[in-house]
This record gives sequence, C-alpha cells and structure tokens, in this order.
Amino acid sequence: MTSFAYYLDQIDIDYWESEYKNSIYDKKIPIPTLQSNFIILLNRKELEELRFLVDCVSKDKILKPAEINYLIISN
Repeated sequence: MTSFAYYLDQIDIDYWESEYKNSIYDKKIPIPTLQSNFIILLNRKELEELRFLVDCVSKDKILKPAEINYLIISN
C-alpha cells in the first residue's frame, strides 16, 4: 500500500492533463493496472481524493463539516 501511495504522489497531474488535452473524456490521468487492456482514468479531484484515502503518513485527520459532501435527510 505504501508503494501505491508513493506512486500516486509521483503522478504529474499537469503533464497528463496537457498530454490528453484533446481527449473526448473528462478524465485524463491514467492509472495502469496489471491487466494490459485496462487502465483507470481519473480527473484531478478524484486523484486528490485517492491520494488522501491511501495516505499512509497522516494519522487521525478529523474532517470539518464543510469537507463532507453528503445530503443529510433528517426523518
């Protein structure tokens, strides 16, 4: 998991966005997989969120209410 986190941190977002600037897809940042015919495409926000999820350094980060994008329906 630490290797994956390190890999994600090394991705140059600006490079990939300029490399695929003419792509028909909104998601331009590729994450290769072991399956040769399958890659994961992410946009900038999704990559940042994935980096946060697999971060092996930060411990016990408490989210602020504004950071939680969830519709709460009180019954």
